[in-house]
Amino acid sequence: MKNSKKLMTALLAVSVLAACGQKEEEKIAEPVEQQETTIDVSAEAEQFKSLLAGQMDSFVTDTELLASAIKEGKLEDAQKLYPLVTMYYERLQPLTPSFQELDEKINGDIVEGKETDTAGFQRIAYGLFAEKKTAGYEKIADELVANVKSLQADFATIDVTENNVLASAVTMFQDMTNTRLTSPSIAGNEVYAVKAQTEAAEDLMEVFVPRVSTESADAASKAITALNEIVAYYEVGKEDYVNYTLFTTKQEQELITAVKNVEKALQQMNDSIK
Repeated sequence: MKNSKKLMTALLAVSVLAACGQKEEEKIAEPVEQQETTIDVSAEAEQFKSLLAGQMDSFVTDTELLASAIKEGKLEDAQKLYPLVTMYYERLQPLTPSFQELDEKINGDIVEGKETDTAGFQRIAYGLFAEKKTAGYEKIADELVANVKSLQADFATIDVTENNVLASAVTMFQDMTNTRLTSPSIAGNEVYAVKAQTEAAEDLMEVFVPRVSTESADAASKAITALNEIVAYYEVGKEDYVNYTLFTTKQEQELITAVKNVEKALQQMNDSIK
């Protein structure tokens, strides 16, 4: 009987301790959940923005050149300038979530059957490469210049603190592989776009290397180098590239795969941010 009492006492003590331990675990677990926070990369976003600030003057100047060619009726000149001018904006793509309203004015998507409902680069591309004319696009060209100038004026004060620009770059490359390289634009300037976006990725590498794992940074560097080598093969002059509509299926797939590899590598970098 005494042994039974001791056993019951021991079991009771264990039960009490277990219950206390469970309550203690619950108390400990609760504040851990409350402490979960989003990793702050606002400083990196600002640094990336500052790297791109240096191109804004040239962006405005070359957009004005494009507009002048359109207003002077110089179709071939405008067609040659168009992909080069758009490269400036392609480099800015990771920042566009921070100025969506102006982004829509500068580079709003064309909707089939509603081509006249948009403005900016895509609307001009429709005129230059689908309709093959400059007449009627003078006002649209002036509006584009005005909007690019507004971006230049506001650039220093654009709030990027809520924008994980590395994650935005991943989305940028996803759009390139899933949409733009599978459904070429009427301008055929996809290789120009890939080159410009890869330059943006190189800037992001510079900014984020101190915050990510060595393995992911090395993988991204190799993927970017491989993509640059492919793009360089299609360079036909200083900053000019083969029209993407002339690519064979095999060439398209090679470029898509290389872009996809950069996308995956940037995602790994983003996942390893510390």
